[in-house]
Parts: sequence; structure tokens; C-alpha cells
Amino acid sequence: MIRRLRKFDAPGPATRKEALACRPVKHPGIVDEILDGGIVQVSYPLKPRPWIAGMARRLGSGLDRPVVRKLQLDEMGSAVWGLIDGRRTVGGIIRRFSDAYQLHPREAEASVTLFIRELGRRGIIGLKSGDRADAGLGH
Repeated sequence: MIRRLRKFDAPGPATRKEALACRPVKHPGIVDEILDGGIVQVSYPLKPRPWIAGMARRLGSGLDRPVVRKLQLDEMGSAVWGLIDGRRTVGGIIRRFSDAYQLHPREAEASVTLFIRELGRRGIIGLKSGDRADAGLGH
């Protein structure tokens, strides 16, 4: 008889309530700059995949130094960026964003969570909740 191996007990995706209770935190290596008109430009290190970094080290190409990317946010993205302070929850950011732009709460939730998820995917922010820190929503 063949016994199936089970995956380790990893936590599943966060529920909506858990995700809204998370606190976005900016990565310490991020540099933000306010441009004309209050638009924010974020500079963040781009980490190469481990195998590429290993090959670059072996070849001595100097590519093991982090590449810095720049991301210019639009007006609404800049507004959300300004609300990310490590203390506010995702839900709190959504409420403030909704009020500032006079959006329906569900529309604001969709926009803000998508934006936060993208920042998390790029490693610009992380989410903290209780005893667990995640790189982005749904991870």
C-alpha cells in the first residue's frame, strides 16, 4: 500500500476580515521622493533570482549588486502610499481613501487591495497581522 505524503500545515489564504485587519509596512530599503504635484516616486531594490545571483557571483560580473527600480505612482497611488504608516490597517486605509475620493467602499476596497497586493508582490511593502507577516494579500 502506498501512503500519500501530505503538505506541511501551512496557513491558507487570509479571509477578507483578516486581510483588512493587516497593517501594511514599508520595506526599510525603500526610498520615496515627492515630485511636483505631490506625486510619489518609490525607489526599491530589485532582487535577482537566486540562481542568477549565484551565476553572477561565480562569473564575477558584479551583477550581484542590487538593481534599483523606480516606480512613479499616480495621484491615487500616492494618496494610498501616504496612508501606509505601519499603524493603519488595510481597512482603515480603505475608509480614508473612500472618503477622500468619494468612492463607494467596495470600489475603494478593490482599488486599494489591488494596489497593496502589487506593492507586496514587488517587495515594496509587507503586511503584518498578529504573529504573522506576509509579503502580500492572499499569500
